[in-house]
Amino acid sequence: MDRPALTAALDAAAAHEVVVVKAGPGWGKTTSVAAWAATRRACWLGVDRADTSLERLSRGLLRALRQRLPHLPAELVTTTAQGADTVAALVCGLLDAHLDEPLVLVVDDAGLLGGDSECARLLEALCRRGPDLLRLVLVTGDELAFDPGPAAEIGSRELAFTEREIAALVDDDPAEVLARTGGWPAAVVLGGGEPAELVSAVLAAEPEENRDLLRAIACLGSASTALCLALGFTDVRDRLPGLARRGLVSGPEWSVLEPVAEVLRRDTEDEEVRVKAAVFCERTGAPAEALRHLVAVRRWDLVAQLLLRRDEQIVAGGDADAVLAALEQLEVDDSRLHLVWGFALQHRGDWLGALHSYEQAGEIGVRLSWRMGQLHALAGQTGEAVELFERTVFDDVASLDEVRLLSLAVGWFRETGRHDRARELAERCAEAARRCTGHAAFAWSSRAFGLLAGFDGERAPFEMHYGQAVDRARRAGCRVLELTIRCERASFLVETGPARAVAEIDEVLVFGRQAGLTGHELACRGVRARANVRLGRFDDALRDAGQCAKDLVTKAEVHRRRGEPGQAQAFLDEALALPGTDPLVPATLARVVAGEDVRRARELAEHAVATSQALRSGEVPALLARGWVAVLAGDRETARADAASARALAGRRGDRAGLADALQLAAATSADREALLAEAVMVWRAAGDPVGEAAAELAAARLTGVDVSRWENALRARGVRTDVRMADVLGTSAPRTARIVVRTLGGFQVLRDGAPVPSASWQSKKARDLLKILAANRGRPVPRPQLVELLWPDDLSDRTANRLSVLLSTLRAVLSAPGLPADAEPLVADRDTVSLDLSLVDLDVAEFLDAANAALAAHRRADPAALSLLTDADELHVGEFLAEEPYEQWAVQAREEVRGRYTAVLRALVQLVRDPDQQVGYLVRMLELDPYDESAHVRLVKALRAAGRHGEARRRYQVYLEQMREIGVLPVEPDLFGAKGSEVLRAG
Repeated sequence: MDRPALTAALDAAAAHEVVVVKAGPGWGKTTSVAAWAATRRACWLGVDRADTSLERLSRGLLRALRQRLPHLPAELVTTTAQGADTVAALVCGLLDAHLDEPLVLVVDDAGLLGGDSECARLLEALCRRGPDLLRLVLVTGDELAFDPGPAAEIGSRELAFTEREIAALVDDDPAEVLARTGGWPAAVVLGGGEPAELVSAVLAAEPEENRDLLRAIACLGSASTALCLALGFTDVRDRLPGLARRGLVSGPEWSVLEPVAEVLRRDTEDEEVRVKAAVFCERTGAPAEALRHLVAVRRWDLVAQLLLRRDEQIVAGGDADAVLAALEQLEVDDSRLHLVWGFALQHRGDWLGALHSYEQAGEIGVRLSWRMGQLHALAGQTGEAVELFERTVFDDVASLDEVRLLSLAVGWFRETGRHDRARELAERCAEAARRCTGHAAFAWSSRAFGLLAGFDGERAPFEMHYGQAVDRARRAGCRVLELTIRCERASFLVETGPARAVAEIDEVLVFGRQAGLTGHELACRGVRARANVRLGRFDDALRDAGQCAKDLVTKAEVHRRRGEPGQAQAFLDEALALPGTDPLVPATLARVVAGEDVRRARELAEHAVATSQALRSGEVPALLARGWVAVLAGDRETARADAASARALAGRRGDRAGLADALQLAAATSADREALLAEAVMVWRAAGDPVGEAAAELAAARLTGVDVSRWENALRARGVRTDVRMADVLGTSAPRTARIVVRTLGGFQVLRDGAPVPSASWQSKKARDLLKILAANRGRPVPRPQLVELLWPDDLSDRTANRLSVLLSTLRAVLSAPGLPADAEPLVADRDTVSLDLSLVDLDVAEFLDAANAALAAHRRADPAALSLLTDADELHVGEFLAEEPYEQWAVQAREEVRGRYTAVLRALVQLVRDPDQQVGYLVRMLELDPYDESAHVRLVKALRAAGRHGEARRRYQVYLEQMREIGVLPVEPDLFGAKGSEVLRAG
């Protein structure tokens, strides 16, 4: 059988003058070397136990050399009496005279020669003083009795069969056979079955101490050299390498060859070995391994003790499942184990289960308090964490648990506005850390002071304390603590350096995954989302944001900055329903609703300012919210004062985004608008936010009356609408228009004279429903009876006609605007039908469908302008048609029409653009509309591969297979990554 890997290894080794091929029985040493030598210029000398005389070995050596050098003399007998050195000198001299190209001399079973024999000295002399063109290959199953000098080695690792080679020999699954045999040729040739006789023969040839060592390692599965020493095997540093060369073990984390281990494990009593191994593992910082050993021998008493001592380290190492599995089998009745159970559940993400376990743990001591309090804080229930702390019974002796509790409590009290108590607890934490000592204790203490500095915006102390905390955690070897502190530091950096925060989080995520720790990832992604909002990377932010209150505000901020008030308000309403007092929620909501309801916006902004001042947190965004709402309300004095306060506070804290927004707010109330907006542009640029920069430039351009299309296009390219009236620089600087604008894509809104129609103007929901129905018909007349049936489907009385007339009067008032001509009527109503006059009403759905139809027609006739028209149509589609009406049939029909046209536009764009990254963007949107579009899935995978984004391609390919499986469709391209790639994906 052709064995290219082994052949290559022998060829590489043969570049040396001496090669030693060493392995135990059954590894095919002789067979493999013979197959290799047969295709090389080689000669063969076999040694047997009868070759104990120099004369016999000399004759055999000469006969072997004459296989390739027939001109050598036939006899050297007369010289043997003079010793091995003389024979070696003579042979070397003859070879110098006759060799004109390299020659390989294979000596099989060279290990049979005794170390004190003339024969061994002859081979040693040939190895050390042979001519340059002579290569010696020494094949042995034992250690050589002589020193061959510098030599290359081929061992069991190179002689083992590969999976491909096994496939050529047996019919069974080659991967399974490889796992079962370790590639041991003799075991493979036996069909992958149990080579019991061979194993017995191999073990019988080993000394008793070697068999005991192998038995212990087989029992444990694997063992380091240090663990073997701890088990009482004193000379393993010499014995293990020899066993490895014979193919019985592999290292450096030693494990026994599987067929041998299987035999050894049958009659091994492993409890004593396992317990000793557990003691060693716990002592050397591997408590999860210790747990595995104790569970294997069902020593539940020792398992309980280990979990009470080391549960935090085991869970932190990513082995929460192992802890829970052990607890399921535990028969020890100890209430403290509820703490262990809760901690494991908490790090598995089962917060309710963890809370239930903690509640059964008995008295609220420091360990229970910090674990349970941390859980409350993560769930946004900081007040409950504070209450729990107040009920905690402290021990007389300082401990790491006490230091940790005090450090966490600093944050809880600071977040709830109890600043002096938080400072007092930080001092207590420092004192407890001094009494407790240890790097971990000082890391928690430094973290407490860093947190206070971060809340107060004191940048130098913040950097110093958090730097010390990270360094101490690293020295303590506590990876979870290091990850926690670095993630928290990044959350403060969002305000002062969002790009640095993103870089920090990326490092933390990689570090955590390498360490097998994933419990922190949700918090990390939330921090990265907030930082990406500050950098104008809205899509990245939405991908990372989760469902906690802070993440809901992050999503809302993305939609606010994109000019999508409906979607922003939906997330903020959800955040308001959650527990907590984060002033960002009312502050952001105030800016969102200000365009429609200034009175409510002012109430929300005042509440945000009051809360932020009490908490001394979130003051800049609260002041900015109140100031921008004041601008829309015409209250220039409040706006000017809030701009000045926010500007000073943001500057002191190093908050560039807050400073830029404060400059824009100041510009809205100042005669020096151009200079302030120009300064805001520079600050946005320094902050790394291109969206903020473009918005400030657009606002400045609107002031001067120059062409604004450049900046509007730049913002639209990033998905930002520039004509939405909200409390920000774009909303207050947008030019007013006398036309009526009805928006139905991405949320329903009516703008009159450039401003949203106040809620009070509608008088009833039915008036809004009437306009929505007319919008769905896009200017086509709707019969009055049809309107009646749609608006009052269950009312058969005669009053519906009068009700419709009242609604028409209300809607006519809503759609009236001072800028319209006297005879202009946006709402057209006669005796029989009602419709909208689209020459007076800008209806976004009609504009999109007209643009889409024109673009698709140009595409069908291969018009060169098709790409530009399609791109314009794509920009007009900003969301689903009346998404808030998911079940109304008249809305469903129009929605499906819009969705179909938009899908066609995206499909045409994919065909026309050549940039794979652009194709990816269009295809992702197609799949958002229809996740079961098979052609889009396939094209997306191919586009990602063409763009060099191979990891995303593989993930998207997995999604494709899963989506097809969901609907019972056999994929048309089930093998985009080759057979092996598909198997990997299916296994994953």
